[in-house]
Amino acid sequence: MTYRRKAFWMGSAVLALSASVAAHAQEAPAPADDVSGDEIVVTAQKREQNLQKVPVSVSVLSAAALADNRVSGLEQLSLVSPSIGFTNSANTRGQGLSIRGIGTLNFSDGVEPSVSTVIDGVVIGRSAASFFDFNDIERIEVLRGPQGTLFGKNSSAGALNVVTGKPDLNESSLEASASYGTFDDVRLKATGSLVLDQGRAALRISGFRSKADGIITNTVNGEKLNDNDSWGVRGKLLFEPSDVTSIYVIGDYGESNRNCCVSTVRSVLPTTVYYNGDTRADLLAGQTLGPLNREVTIDGDYFNHQKTGGASVEINTELGGQTITSITAYREFKVFDNNDPDGVPLPVVSLNNARQKQQQFTQELRLTSPAGEPIEYVVGLFYFWQDVVSQTQVKGKLVVNLPGDLYLGNQVDRDITTKNVAAFGQVTGHLTDSLSLIGGFRLTSEQAVAHFDRTILPGAVAAMPSLGGPAYVAPTLKATDTDLSYKLGVQYQASPDVMAYATYTRGYKGPALNMLNNLTAVTVDAGLAVLRPEIARNWEAGVRTTLFDRMLTLNVTGFYETFTDFQAQTYSALLTSFQLTNAGKLITKGAEVEAILRPVDGLNLSGNLAFTDTEVRGLVVSCYAGQTAAQGCVGGRQDVTGEALTNAPKWAWTLNANYGADIGSTLRGSANLAFTYRSKTLFGYRDPNTAQPGYGLLNGRLSLETQDGRYGVSLFGKNLTNKHFASFIGAGLLDTSATGAGYTQLLTPDAFRTFGVEGRVRF
Repeated sequence: MTYRRKAFWMGSAVLALSASVAAHAQEAPAPADDVSGDEIVVTAQKREQNLQKVPVSVSVLSAAALADNRVSGLEQLSLVSPSIGFTNSANTRGQGLSIRGIGTLNFSDGVEPSVSTVIDGVVIGRSAASFFDFNDIERIEVLRGPQGTLFGKNSSAGALNVVTGKPDLNESSLEASASYGTFDDVRLKATGSLVLDQGRAALRISGFRSKADGIITNTVNGEKLNDNDSWGVRGKLLFEPSDVTSIYVIGDYGESNRNCCVSTVRSVLPTTVYYNGDTRADLLAGQTLGPLNREVTIDGDYFNHQKTGGASVEINTELGGQTITSITAYREFKVFDNNDPDGVPLPVVSLNNARQKQQQFTQELRLTSPAGEPIEYVVGLFYFWQDVVSQTQVKGKLVVNLPGDLYLGNQVDRDITTKNVAAFGQVTGHLTDSLSLIGGFRLTSEQAVAHFDRTILPGAVAAMPSLGGPAYVAPTLKATDTDLSYKLGVQYQASPDVMAYATYTRGYKGPALNMLNNLTAVTVDAGLAVLRPEIARNWEAGVRTTLFDRMLTLNVTGFYETFTDFQAQTYSALLTSFQLTNAGKLITKGAEVEAILRPVDGLNLSGNLAFTDTEVRGLVVSCYAGQTAAQGCVGGRQDVTGEALTNAPKWAWTLNANYGADIGSTLRGSANLAFTYRSKTLFGYRDPNTAQPGYGLLNGRLSLETQDGRYGVSLFGKNLTNKHFASFIGAGLLDTSATGAGYTQLLTPDAFRTFGVEGRVRF
């Protein structure tokens, strides 16, 4: 059965179910904890709670905040949330998110992310499957620090809890929007909610279509690269057969077909000569090299075609005052991508592709106590199964002057199956009306089994060094582990408007397997193909306040977090290869401040500050090109103990101002201005040529709508001061020597000033 047919049958099942229950059908979520209509509600502890009552470092990005800043995917969250980082790559498989400077960037199928993405209660097993266009998002909760007790899978550094809009049981509605902006950026969105049985059953369907021209031009053929071309649909059925039972069914499918993600050249070494005698400088002479370079001159293809979809069923029912929750989900992800990493119009490495298919099944069962009791608890069981099958190919002449169409090449076939079973729970005991103790645990058993088979690419005369290797079939790779992670804390409600807490959390991410193209028998036989589990320990304290008759909300959090055996990927420019290793220890410490001020009716001022001081200890990586012994390079290796983590700015902050007021008796106007700043960072350890200076981005939006909200139009601008920045900087492939290197960069549309207009309707 093809993937598209599976998506069709999943959608048909949702529609069939809606028809069968229309004659029956109020949701019974976990009991709400002192939530009123004007407060921010989160589910960071698996129950609805007022954000100000939650003893977790969490911030919330609302649908309005995402729209005001034109944020359309997880990769843009760092532009509006200072604690989040994003590092770009040639494909979504290598891209990664970080929280408090910690995140996994890895091409190995056997290494999972340290920042978990959870969508409507379903954890996403592969990092690449998390990068999708936002569709019908209600809010995103950014949970900082280890979240393993309740969120478990892949959350040793934190979690992004994405919540989409639910069907309305009482009122049907339809809303749609269309926008056009710089780079021919067209976005169409629509969401409809239909009441099937008043107060008992409703259906919600949403969809989007996004398309934009590429910002990079290939001078060989004029093709525009780093574009956007995606679409998706999501259908939801909410059925409440009784006052204590609800059934929530979700099905979604999306595709992204992009000519992405190409790096442009910042600089070249005049001494770099290719196999045929051409120099890199001569081949790229037609470009204006530098940080603003938006041209490439390549002969290979760049594309990233991916399909994502799945279905889930969430059932909530009350039994003896307790809420029983079951979430059953199946998801699939497919990607076919290629890049031409050499950056020149020669077949040095003209083929560097991957075909990957991921399947996952999850089952979570929870028991939640009523809110407001002397003892509150959440306990549950979790099961996760995942299978990833991939094939990669690499092809080119590299440094060998082969005659005619002869080439070097490798093909690597690999698969890995992962199983994760866990029991978890968290208990809050209210000793007094003000003082509470918190305890949580997660007992996890994890197993991963993998196969690796590298062959010479059909038609190739020999293997591709560094990026591949000689034919090799590895013995079955296995990693198993059992772990107990936990959380201890105290919470003190000093007054209805002031809460303080302190917690200690031990987080966990299971063992990893080295499945990189260049895996060798030496690595496997030495036991180095299996990376040790990643252990996080976080000491955290915070204060949550609502002051001056709710005019000011001010939250402050301090943290000290360590990671032992962090699963890291490093790159050697001189060897043109990636390596996997356990870093000795990572430390991230600092403070986070969030404030919202409402000085007058209609005006909202907000700000977020993240001070993140990171440090690595006991990590030895390859030297950067041109690094000397005086700069710490010994035998081609450097110990980077004491250095800050890569792409982890010490300072990041956002400021936002929003004002709205009625205009006459029929219209309402609003204005939004937002500024984001991120301080200097390095993309490569100690390499000054990978430095991204600090930069600030200014976004604005002016809106006019009817007072009933039916019709509206907005003018928006992003990066109004046209501040350029790179989302990754690294040494060019083969453009290295003992004295230095040439460098490349990844640019996104957010690095340039853009404008646009949006129209919307609601019924």
